[in-house]
Amino acid sequence: MNNKVKFLLICTLLCFFWLAPVQAQDDDNEGVAVLVKITPKDGHDEALLKGVKDYHHWIANFEGHMQYTWWEVLTGPDTGTYYAHSGSHNWADFDAEYDWQKKAGEVFETNVAPHIESAERIMHTDMDKVSYWPESWDGYTHLQIESWYINNGQYAKFNKGLTRIVETLKAGGFPYHFGFTRVASGGHGGEIQLISPVKGWAGMAEEEPSFYDIMSKELGGEDEFNAFMADWGSSYKVGHNHMVKYMPEASDYGDKK
Repeated sequence: MNNKVKFLLICTLLCFFWLAPVQAQDDDNEGVAVLVKITPKDGHDEALLKGVKDYHHWIANFEGHMQYTWWEVLTGPDTGTYYAHSGSHNWADFDAEYDWQKKAGEVFETNVAPHIESAERIMHTDMDKVSYWPESWDGYTHLQIESWYINNGQYAKFNKGLTRIVETLKAGGFPYHFGFTRVASGGHGGEIQLISPVKGWAGMAEEEPSFYDIMSKELGGEDEFNAFMADWGSSYKVGHNHMVKYMPEASDYGDKK
């Protein structure tokens, strides 16, 4: 890796490991999150994860540090890469500057950057009005993530249909949870992501009542259900999906018991 590429890689990663204060994570934030996809160098996985954990423990001593959870990609073309995610921020948080950043850069460059092949980032915002998150996250170790792309001129139709679906599923006792986020920067135009938390692979098994059962009852039958889904489905396209698994050790900032 030449010096210019190495410098750009380090700058990209540092922007996400310490520019937003963890104090912003409360109920009054703007719901902004940052996601960094990290590809390790061949054979460097163990060293990378150790370096990340050590860096987390070190930076946890500084006020305003950014705290990430780490996820391993289990399926799809990005299998074997990692996601580092930090959410519940305000946009202004990413303009913050601290006097310890120079030292943080040196520590990161020494202990973490040598094990990273490449990194990409996405900024996204929560769509809480059409999300159905679990009250407790205990046991939820995996996330199924699917990208959707809203067609030009179809936002109103898409949002109206999605709102009705979510309200119906909540009222009908849908046994699965889900949430949506809107890609604000770093993705494709009109991109949103459907995120479905599950309790391991076993959580992918079908349970009742199903989506079809709840929606067809609300809409008045099979024909009405099919007509509604065909009309609403024309407002967007479904893209890639993949499964990720939570990595508690890589997400540790020294506060785990």
